[in-house]
Amino acid sequence: MKYTIDKANDFIGKNKDSINKTYRHKFHLMPLVGWMNDPNGFIHYNGHYHLFFQHYPYKTEWGPMHWGHAKSKDLITWTHLPVALAPDLPHEDGCFSGGAIEHDGKLLLMYTSHYDTNFRLEEQSLAISNNEIVFNKTEKPIITANDLPKNSSKENFRDPNPIVINGEIFILIGNETKNHEGQILVYKTTDFKSFSLLNIIKHPLFGQVAECPDLFELNGKHVLLFSATNLEKGNNSFKNINSSLYAIGNFNTKTGEFIFEHIGELDAGHHFYAPQTTSKNERLLVAWMEMWHKPYYTALNGHNWVGAITLPRILNVRNNRLYQEPFNIDKYVIKEIDISKTNTIKTYNYFILEGTIKTNNETVIFIGSNDDLIKLIINKKEVILDTSNT
Repeated sequence: MKYTIDKANDFIGKNKDSINKTYRHKFHLMPLVGWMNDPNGFIHYNGHYHLFFQHYPYKTEWGPMHWGHAKSKDLITWTHLPVALAPDLPHEDGCFSGGAIEHDGKLLLMYTSHYDTNFRLEEQSLAISNNEIVFNKTEKPIITANDLPKNSSKENFRDPNPIVINGEIFILIGNETKNHEGQILVYKTTDFKSFSLLNIIKHPLFGQVAECPDLFELNGKHVLLFSATNLEKGNNSFKNINSSLYAIGNFNTKTGEFIFEHIGELDAGHHFYAPQTTSKNERLLVAWMEMWHKPYYTALNGHNWVGAITLPRILNVRNNRLYQEPFNIDKYVIKEIDISKTNTIKTYNYFILEGTIKTNNETVIFIGSNDDLIKLIINKKEVILDTSNT
């Protein structure tokens, strides 16, 4: 099949009403039909938050990647826009993840041209829009395998993220060495026409491939986000197939060096990957609310859709740690009850649970019904969310 934007939009229009809505979420961005994974190109532009995402509209499984596109004023209610990118060039079997930036008044998308027909090759490409709907690609990749440093994989060279630090433009790209060690390549540009390799950032916790890098300044520190593939599990960390981490430190804009001061896991749950951030007034984060190599319930049951994006989170750095808080959800909570005064709680579709628990013993809060149950377990040293019976 020859993939085009027109074919994708036509298919979505004809099939979006075929989905089973039983498990559609109240507040999360989801595909109209088909498959969704990584958030891409998260940006506040022209009065809206724009969020692109990895998308295969034709089936509820990963396939030749397109870029879906939606916009929102509040990151809770979304308007779907036409598909932004399709793998329609000779060197593309997929338009893999990347980022977005405003440059000279235009909206630019950087993405990975993934090719695997006769051999595997990943290079970085550019698409430019004057109207935030139609994106015109450059004919050829703008950062190629020839721009790679020695001992770097051209097969796992992806997820370009254009960022601005102190008024200068840097491109972070996930990569691995030929010894299968993750690394982040830092390129620099002024015009998105020529690029120079500034530095290679390495760390043992980058895993096999350091996917989906992001970097920003926050509360006087620099924060580096990355998604580490096949990271070795710790005592109570990195339990997912792949893990999403943050590092706090200092980024040198002259050398591209990142000095690590602290590293932590962003989310210990099993439905969080490939986070990306943007900033209007606050630094906000979203991620893919799924994980690789697991059963996808809505696909297995023929619901014709898979995947969602997490609710947005406000980020702040305090005491050299990254703190995350919900963004803009309070106004959608329509009921308040004081559970300290009753043991009987009615059924609500959505709620915020807020309170203080002082306990010397393990305390368990049951949410749901007997055959569809979440357990919130609190003891002195940890909080556990048990979703094994939902």
